[in-house]
Formats: sequence, C-alpha cells, structure tokens
Amino acid sequence: MRFRYGLRLAGIVFALAVMSAGPVQAASAGPGSGMTGWSGGTIVGPGMTFDTSGVEAVPAGQDIVGAVEKYSYDEMITDLKQLKLRYGDLLTINIVGTSLDGRYLCEAVVGNQESGKNVMIQGGIHGREYMTPLLIMKQLEMALSQYSTGNYQGTGYAAMFQQGAIHFLPMVNPDGVSISQYGLSAIRSPGLRSIVEEAYRQDLASGRTSMPIERYLNYWKANGRGVDLNGNFDAGWDRVYDVGYPSYSSYKGTAPCSEPESMALFNLANKYPWSAVVNYHSMGEVVYWDFEGNQVEAQSNELADLAIGITGYRKLESSGAGGYKDWLQIKENPVPSITIEVGSVACPMPVSEWDNVWTKNQNIWAAMLHYAVTH
Repeated sequence: MRFRYGLRLAGIVFALAVMSAGPVQAASAGPGSGMTGWSGGTIVGPGMTFDTSGVEAVPAGQDIVGAVEKYSYDEMITDLKQLKLRYGDLLTINIVGTSLDGRYLCEAVVGNQESGKNVMIQGGIHGREYMTPLLIMKQLEMALSQYSTGNYQGTGYAAMFQQGAIHFLPMVNPDGVSISQYGLSAIRSPGLRSIVEEAYRQDLASGRTSMPIERYLNYWKANGRGVDLNGNFDAGWDRVYDVGYPSYSSYKGTAPCSEPESMALFNLANKYPWSAVVNYHSMGEVVYWDFEGNQVEAQSNELADLAIGITGYRKLESSGAGGYKDWLQIKENPVPSITIEVGSVACPMPVSEWDNVWTKNQNIWAAMLHYAVTH
C-alpha cells in the first residue's frame, strides 16, 4: 500500500457536457470515480496544463508510481501531478480531450516536440486492461528519473530527448477503467449509468453473459456508453464484428470516431509528425504489426522486430479491423505502428503479473525514441 505525503483529495464538480448521455451530476466521490480534487487550482478544457500549487512533494528517493491491484484514474491524476512537481519543465502535461463522464484524457510529453521526431505510447483503451496505464506511467517515471543518467545502446536519454519527444497517453478510456474497477458507482452521469445497465440486460437476454452485474462489469472493455473504442476507427469499420447494441465488448458505435475518446486520438494523430506509435493492450504476450492496406509495412515490421527483441513476445499479423493501429497504418500520412499485448493471464490482470510485465517492457519507450531519432 502506498501512502501520500500531505496530499488531500477533495471533490470537484465538473461543469462539462456529456454528449447524448446527459449531464455530469454532482455526486459523492467513491474509489475511481474521477472526482479528483486540485489542491492549488483547477484545470479547465483541452490544452490546459496541470496546476500543482499547494501540492506537497513525495520525498526524494521515493518512487511516485507504484504497482497496486487497481491502478485507477485518481491514482494516475495524483501521480501526474506529483511527477510534474518533481520534474518541472522536463514534463509537459496536456489535456487532449474529455471522456463522456467528464474525466480528462491526459498526454504527458517528455522531450523536444519541435524536432519532428515524435513517438506516441498509448494504453488503457480497453477498460479491463488497466495494467497498461500502470505500465505507461511507470515508463514515464523512468524516462524522467533517468533523463540525465540513462542511455539506450550507448546514446544518452538526454541527447535523445533533445532530438525527439515521447507522448505518453496512459489511460485513453478512463470511464471504462473506472467501470471495470468499481462498477456502476464509478459513473456519475445517470444517462451513462442507464446505458450500462441496459447493456447488461441485453447481454443477459442474448446469452452473452450469465454473471451477476457486479462480476459482469469487472470485464467491461468499452467506454462509458458501451462502445469498444478499438473498433471505432475508420479502418475496415464496416466489417468490424458488432453485436449491434451497447455492450461490455464488441459494439463498434454508430460511426467511426463517434466517441470523444477515439476522436481525441484521431486529432492527436494529425497534430504532430509521428515516427512511431505503440498501442498497449493485454493479454497474450504478442506483437501485432500489420493490416490490410498498410502503407508503412516495412517500418511497422521493423518496430515489431525491435519490440520482440526486447520482450521476447511472438510477432503476429493483425486479424481484426477498426483499431487505432490499423487506421494509423492506412490513413493519409500513415504512421508506423504496433500493438503490444502484455501479460500471460486473463484480464483484469492481477498485480501479481506486474513484475513480469514491467521486466519485459520497461525499455520499450527508450527503444522507440532511439528508433525515431535514428531514422
């Protein structure tokens, strides 16, 4: 168990619209609810950065990001604020979007964004895969803590960061993560809560589940209104397997990028010149690298070989459609991209799997940055 030093979380009411799901409601903040307080100020709207005034620092020498059984949205927000406080100008934290239930989609950037050599590492796009936000946050802390001392294949991190930048997006689907971790109590919007409850009723009726709702929600992959975000991109979207209604999984939405979370990724993909994108999922210990119509096949294959050389995972071609990796590879101005599936046990993955995941993936970010600045 980790203890916070001097940091007190207080409830904050978000004044944000929640698209068709209805307005966010003021409510008591439960675990993972996302009702995160800001000790010294607030952040309002996309593009704003964190205000850490009034936050007491974690003691020097103590890690900020630690492995816990359920690494939540609130944990992530607190850790981002503490990292910003400790590392200052080395770290830029931007809000690139807002989830349906009013949670921020955070982008943590280290390095020279004007270099034209940008790498994205994103995870948590499936709710029950909350091992990946923990992994990406720990990679971020490693990049910052070893900024001046670390190296990859003889090239210092500081030198690489002068020539390129890493954009860490730890939790693209914070509503889904919160549902998987804490159930219906994590959702503030009555409209979204009704969608989740109706998804359960329909999945019961269709035989997709026989579990009680509390256990059913543990396996929630979708966003707050039952859309699988990794089937919500314009890459063979018409042939994505689809149950036809909001569900814990396998509902592709009403149109490509119909969801604010997928639209945030869409917009970010078109904001910078990207050298590489790594998409973290779990499970299976495999690396997917290809897609029909891939315009950056050779580069994506090179990224995959780099990843399997570090992790020891198997390399496979993609068989699905509608994913973020898939769209990146076929869009105008395509981007080399891979999907890394971490872990060897079913999701939600227990924290006992953490050491295995971290050991095999801790250096992926450095390898991808090195790739970017040398190509």
